[in-house]
Amino acid sequence: MPAALRILLMVSSAGSLIFVIRALKKARVQLYDTMFWIILALMCVVLSIWPQIAISLADLIGVQSPVNLVYLVIIFFLLLHCFTQALRFSRLEAQFKLYVGEEALKKLESGAKEEET
Repeated sequence: MPAALRILLMVSSAGSLIFVIRALKKARVQLYDTMFWIILALMCVVLSIWPQIAISLADLIGVQSPVNLVYLVIIFFLLLHCFTQALRFSRLEAQFKLYVGEEALKKLESGAKEEET
């Protein structure tokens, strides 16, 4: 990997890591959500410092190019993240429907009590 590309990867990975940590400190995002992006940025930093890791893993697994392996791993992690977010969204949606139903029952009960008096 050319030195200029390694430097660019290090700088962009470090920049994204700093961005995510600042967002966490400013409470714009939850810790659970930032852990994924921190781990992904750290993986990019490690691969930019030691590209031999990707080369060795590609040879070991039998992938033709280390870049293809990196793309494959990143796509896998992004799909995994999308799936976990979909699960979280489904749970939140179910909780929301439950709370809306409870609030509707409370309003119905309070309206019935007001009519009795």
